[in-house]
Amino acid sequence: MIDPALPPTRPDGHVEFVQRLRKVLLRIDDIIHLIVAIFLMSGAVIVLVHSALGLTSLQTDSVLQLINDMLFVVIILELLWIMLSYLGRRRFPIASFILIGIISTIRRILLVEAQSSYKESERFGEFSYHSLQLILYVVIVLILVYSYSILVKISVGNETENRQHD
Repeated sequence: MIDPALPPTRPDGHVEFVQRLRKVLLRIDDIIHLIVAIFLMSGAVIVLVHSALGLTSLQTDSVLQLINDMLFVVIILELLWIMLSYLGRRRFPIASFILIGIISTIRRILLVEAQSSYKESERFGEFSYHSLQLILYVVIVLILVYSYSILVKISVGNETENRQHD
């Protein structure tokens, strides 16, 4: 008599096929992530070379563009780190995405500040458009930094708890 509580059994051939298909799909996934990682590294090198060749003087514009490009390279490298972490089959590094958000927002703050120093912007009451943008970006950075600190505290707490259970 068949017990209804037990799951139905499948032929061994089906299980083997599913396992082989899973291995093939994981290899394809790894290859695609590796290609993306190579493109990210190539992009970072291209931005670095372009930035170095573009620095013709120590004028404010040139220095701000250099800082902007370097922060962009840091963002690319953080994305590359995420790809490499994933390929190593470690946990998905959500903290890296928060860091990318912080760096991207700071990069945007620098660009808005540079733009506001060159031209007047529309005014909304007592604030200019650039001032409102800066306030918004600062709030975003503060939220991301706070989120990152919470994530780090949780991660440290989980590691300590795991060590106590070992």
